[in-house]
Amino acid sequence: MIGWNSATGSLDFATLHRAYAEGLTPSEVVRAIFTRIDARGGDPAWILLLPREAVLARAAELEAEDRRDLPLWGLPLSVKDSFDIAGYPTTEACRAFSRMAAETDPMVQRLLNAGAIIIGKTNMDQFGVGINGTRTDYGIPRNSFSPAFISGGSTSGGGVTLAAGLVSMALGGDAAGSGRVPAALNNAVGIKPTPGLIALGGGSRAGMSASHNVMTLTVADGVLATRVMIGYDPNDPLSRPEADSFDLKLSVLPTQFRFGVPSRGTRIFASDTEAERLFDEAIARLQGMGGDVVELDFTPFYAAAKMLYEDAFIARRYANLQTFFDAHEAELFPATREIIGWGRRYSGADVFVAQQTLARHAQTIRHMTAGLDIVVTPTTPTTFTVEQMLSDNIRLNAMLGTYTNFVNLLDMCAVTVPMGFRADGQPLGISFVGRALEDSAAASFAHAFHTALGGSLGATATPLPSPLEGAFA
Repeated sequence: MIGWNSATGSLDFATLHRAYAEGLTPSEVVRAIFTRIDARGGDPAWILLLPREAVLARAAELEAEDRRDLPLWGLPLSVKDSFDIAGYPTTEACRAFSRMAAETDPMVQRLLNAGAIIIGKTNMDQFGVGINGTRTDYGIPRNSFSPAFISGGSTSGGGVTLAAGLVSMALGGDAAGSGRVPAALNNAVGIKPTPGLIALGGGSRAGMSASHNVMTLTVADGVLATRVMIGYDPNDPLSRPEADSFDLKLSVLPTQFRFGVPSRGTRIFASDTEAERLFDEAIARLQGMGGDVVELDFTPFYAAAKMLYEDAFIARRYANLQTFFDAHEAELFPATREIIGWGRRYSGADVFVAQQTLARHAQTIRHMTAGLDIVVTPTTPTTFTVEQMLSDNIRLNAMLGTYTNFVNLLDMCAVTVPMGFRADGQPLGISFVGRALEDSAAASFAHAFHTALGGSLGATATPLPSPLEGAFA
């Protein structure tokens, strides 16, 4: 008898793989998911649900194939509406931008080729500009634990659909925290690879050094899905040749390690004492796991983070959208319109000055972190209600990016996992940040911490499962 419950059964990879081995079929899972979606009623987490008949046809197609060579066989997927799926519109959460896609984005195709099943396209902050989840023409996705709170963005709908038990993984993008923040605020996992390991294919409007990313319920799941997407693309000028031979894997932590954290004098928590409590508890947990904590003056990290939006790098956002933006400026969400418009202020000389300034910050940070095994930060200093965010959108969004904006600019990688819950029941996340190509170390530290923390998956009652067999090197 199959032990998977159609109403409450978890969609994490390990649970579904086990259930499939016992006789559950992808078609049964798809029917269960659409029943769950129907029960939620109107849900702004989705911009577009694929037709039920088409999704069931995809499931039936997989059932006729040999799944041994398909690592994501039968695993349901939501796709951020910045990615193209042939035959369906792509909106980037802006109605004026909506266009019919003729081809499927290469990263989506990689996941499909590995056996994934697309359920639908999810809501987002317009054009990936924002990490709060309110900048959209399609309704505001609400936090999985309380509708009063933001979901985080820009992959806002992805975080909600994952945490709510509607998909096994959510494909998104992460230029400033767009996959890490919604993961953190919905009690999930967000893996942001080193820039260039996953090809952008020229389709990202999020700016230079962006990363495609995936959110999952466990780190082991995220590693498996990310491995599918990693690869060199000679047509992408930002793609890393090392990607073709890169081996993302989980390893057992050393018995002793050194980890850096923001010093008490340079921490930022926006007066959120609960967030600070959770971070202190996380530090103590890591020390109990064999870690030696090293306090860092985080001033240069913050300075680099501010450059993403508050310096000439914002001109890249304007450049990527210039033709559309100049013709449809009035039709954008107000905060999105204002931020992209900042890109008009800067000259080519300003960009070169910004690059030099960022290089100095990067050099300082390299010296500061030499000898450390990993850098550990809160994912966000705090969280906000939807009402708060709408009343002060740009400033509060910038606060959310305190610990995430610098990662891509500094050519780093990061993995976000749950850190625990505030007294009001809102989850927050912790990030493990590594140097370029140290993705396996970041994932291994994140996995070990998440395992030690325990708890449930997303907003479901399902406890954190054992790692997938063979997850460790």
